[in-house]
Amino acid sequence: MNLLFITADQQRWDSLPCYGLDFMQTPHLDRLAREGMVFERCYVPAPLCVPTRAALMCGQWPTTTGVLGNGHWLDEGKLPVWPQLLTDAGYNTAAIGKMHFFPWDARNGFQERISAEDKRHTYLPDDHSKFLKAHGYRRAHPTQNPGYFDTLNASVTPLPKRFHVDGFIGDQAAEWLASQGTEPFAAWVSFAGPHDPYDPPEEMADMYYDAPIPAPVGSREELVNKPRAQQQAGQENLKNSMYRMAPSEATPEQHRMWRAHYYANITLIDEEVGKMLAALEANGVLDETLIIYTADHGDALGDHGLPYKGFYYESMAHVPLIIRGPGVDAGTRCPALVSSLDYVPLFYSACDVEPPDTLQGRSLAPLLSDPTLPHRDIVFSENMGSQMVRDARYKYAHYATGESELYDLETDSDEIENLAESRAHADVISYMRGLLCEHNLHNHAYQSAAVSRPQEPFRVKLEEAYSVDQAYTVADS
Repeated sequence: MNLLFITADQQRWDSLPCYGLDFMQTPHLDRLAREGMVFERCYVPAPLCVPTRAALMCGQWPTTTGVLGNGHWLDEGKLPVWPQLLTDAGYNTAAIGKMHFFPWDARNGFQERISAEDKRHTYLPDDHSKFLKAHGYRRAHPTQNPGYFDTLNASVTPLPKRFHVDGFIGDQAAEWLASQGTEPFAAWVSFAGPHDPYDPPEEMADMYYDAPIPAPVGSREELVNKPRAQQQAGQENLKNSMYRMAPSEATPEQHRMWRAHYYANITLIDEEVGKMLAALEANGVLDETLIIYTADHGDALGDHGLPYKGFYYESMAHVPLIIRGPGVDAGTRCPALVSSLDYVPLFYSACDVEPPDTLQGRSLAPLLSDPTLPHRDIVFSENMGSQMVRDARYKYAHYATGESELYDLETDSDEIENLAESRAHADVISYMRGLLCEHNLHNHAYQSAAVSRPQEPFRVKLEEAYSVDQAYTVADS
């Protein structure tokens, strides 16, 4: 079986027709949903790019690896990662698009790398930049694109869509699949969008201007009863050379423009997914390929008055997940709580490669043939200085500052009212805190395995001699 792992960057769960946003034009993702399985409750290991991507490589929680921020990365070679083990097993492997590795051009076990990094990292000489230069263009700083400051993020890319970073990534992926897809392969195609800045190609920018775009839920006024970090979110971007504006100051009109351009970028990604499917069909391997479409995390898009990600609201921590391929019960929906960490064991089983004993996820494989099976009672998500746990009803987040959040998702699905100070919910809070404590304790065995060392040779010989002496003693008795 082949593996095609496709990720969008910062795509929230409720941004596709299969999750209820009916006006979206995504025929190819709609096809995957019809011919595959839609997972209704998938949560990321971290509501941030690099920690989630590291978890997707090695199959461990961010608190286990220590990769808890965008300035962290795995020590290459110290933890087994699926690209290397699948390469060793004879698969053609490729990483195409935005990987967020360190260093930026590392392969991390993949045989081939076609790079197109973060939209704001225009200083990197990646393959997308070289492609633009070869055609007489340059990769502009986001702030130089039309409309950036007027909308506080929702600019346009004033180039034909094949030169947009996501057009480039999808085209490169389709070409790679066409040329390499006749042999067993495992590819990770990672789009840079719809991550901010919300910059669709100029020819697509207005396609959702008249759509019934949902307004953000909540407002900044509710943040008075939320952790202080949320009250300050977005203000620091004004002093950051990558941003040069404060998205926390966006108006409702600007939030609407963010969303219109965000959705247009998703439609561009959908077109590129269609090209990949066509390449697989042309090679006759579509039905021999496990296709997974998901995102590394979501985007608030103004929900609760917040920009971007970094917290545990549904818009940030809950992502789409669609799986199509051999053994998948087509046209079904899976209501189980799942974690993105659970993809990694599936990668190994789908490719018939022995998994390492370092994995902390639970394979999704059983659910693919029976989506009603039990899977997880709880899921976790983590960030530097905070952790979240949710069960069937409640979501609880705790911060290193001592602040916390509790939401009853049955009665408050928009997560407006923070119940962390509610005496009526004291037992729930105690229970959820206990779950976080147990989660961290369970991680100890994996953390210690990474730093354990063998006994000194002298001690090994001593123990061997002692074992022999004990054997004689038992025999004599």
